[in-house]
Amino acid sequence: MPEAMEEANNEYRRAVALSKAFIKNAGAREQEAAQGLERTQVGHGKSGYVPTGTLQGSIEIKISDDGKSVSIMPMATVADQKRALEAINGSGSKKPITSQDGVDYYGVYVEYGTYKMAAEPFMKPTGDKIAARLDNEFERIMRLTVLGSD
Repeated sequence: MPEAMEEANNEYRRAVALSKAFIKNAGAREQEAAQGLERTQVGHGKSGYVPTGTLQGSIEIKISDDGKSVSIMPMATVADQKRALEAINGSGSKKPITSQDGVDYYGVYVEYGTYKMAAEPFMKPTGDKIAARLDNEFERIMRLTVLGSD
């Protein structure tokens, strides 16, 4: 009986490790997809939003301390966007652009719009698309882990 319990514990640890790797990889896939959608379909005169690359480059992966959840979020601030536009127009600082917590995040305005700018969602559509794919993939990976076959 102790051998069976040890084997079950080993399989559990293996499943947890694979789950964490799956979650991390899913985050990377969603980040890449969100960056691509923002780069190719957001702005370009549709809403008044002027793409500078700041928002796209600010999309970060945040993995929970326990490794069991992941969030993808654009961290560019309104101030970052203004500095980028000023730099492009030649009127602003050429200092590196960095985001700071505690200020307005520009991605929220692009995603949901404002009274002056139409919404151009890029995070929610990306998340929905990736989530649909991941449901089936996760089930397949867990079945492979537990049963050893598809």
